[in-house]
Amino acid sequence: MRGLGCEVRVAGTKLRGSGPVWWTEAMDADGIRAFYAELHAGDFRALAERLAEDVSFDFPGRRFGARVEGRRKVTVFLRQNQRLFEDGLRFDLTWVGTDGDRRIAQWTNAGRTRTGIDYANRGVTVFHIRDGVIAAIEDYLDTERLAETWPE
Repeated sequence: MRGLGCEVRVAGTKLRGSGPVWWTEAMDADGIRAFYAELHAGDFRALAERLAEDVSFDFPGRRFGARVEGRRKVTVFLRQNQRLFEDGLRFDLTWVGTDGDRRIAQWTNAGRTRTGIDYANRGVTVFHIRDGVIAAIEDYLDTERLAETWPE
């Protein structure tokens, strides 16, 4: 995909272009990398196309934890999270793996909040793939860093 810094392979074929990407069997590791690139770029329309209509997103923690369900609500949640930061929250992927219907991304992230506080964290996200799109997202990260950045 143009502008995302990755090549996407579907059934052994490279896809390039600026339009939406359609997956045949399962989203591969490059598709997960593209998901994060779209998140940082604020391309929520393209990102939403990677999500199942009934997708769920589990975000950890007592204070910030939530389960968000549905493509529209998950997309709004991700957009609102990015808006907490001056230039969005940037994710740097250190590893992406696949196992059956799961894709796992290990990452670090960083950003400056709109109130001028530097934020950084590290974690793992597990993506469950169904019919070639993301059916569930589970985030695992240091929620203490969230609490330090946004005290009560």
